[in-house]
Amino acid sequence: MPTLSAIYRYPIKSTAGEALATAIVTDEGLLRDRRFMVVTPDGSFVTARRHPALQRVTARFDGEYLYLVCDDQPAITQARQAFGEQPFETGVWADDFPALTTTFALDAWFSRIVGEPVHLLWLGERSARYRESIGTRVSFADGYPLLLTNTASLADVNARTDGSHVMAQFRPNVVVDGPGAFAEDEWRRIRIGDVIFRVAKPCARCVMITVDPERGERRDDGEPLRTLTRYRKRGKDILFGQNLIAENSGSLTLGDTVEVLE
Repeated sequence: MPTLSAIYRYPIKSTAGEALATAIVTDEGLLRDRRFMVVTPDGSFVTARRHPALQRVTARFDGEYLYLVCDDQPAITQARQAFGEQPFETGVWADDFPALTTTFALDAWFSRIVGEPVHLLWLGERSARYRESIGTRVSFADGYPLLLTNTASLADVNARTDGSHVMAQFRPNVVVDGPGAFAEDEWRRIRIGDVIFRVAKPCARCVMITVDPERGERRDDGEPLRTLTRYRKRGKDILFGQNLIAENSGSLTLGDTVEVLE
């Protein structure tokens, strides 16, 4: 039986992942996943596609304090009570919705990292972004609450390239081990721990997966996107991983069995 081999949370969109042993699943995704996002002054979202240095930022948010570390910046801690929480219009792709301001200190910290004026926004306790197309609220994630990947699928990619790619390049929330390469393409509903997930659609990949998460820089060879384009392109999309929608709330723990229901 497939098992859950890794759980990752991204407190801030496009920053480094936080490895977890257990996680709570809500209708918006993993608890405290992608609750923050960097934006330009006009509200346009900023990601590692354009600013790969964001992946050098390690963030942790416990609900009361946001802790940030980056190798070339002084660490910073800000209390949630200090957040300004003023409404700020923003959006992710085609979705426009309001978020909340945090602090001037956090704005300045991220502005130094990306090299231009930006703000750090927070969703608050409940996201104002409701996606009618999938019938649920979503965080600052690109379009779906969670992303699943498969260790065998990554091994298949590495066998076709130089073998140096890591799962962090694909930024999953849950990683499964056991099934064959790309077996996840055939799944429609699965159960992990207490939670049943609908496997909504394959994840279309972009230049983000060419960012080396250790260095916060794009690879010069365009891999693994170049290789995936040769054998994982369907129409205009280059596919790796599956987007998930939780049908109920519950918990996940490393080692949980992954049961394929459909």
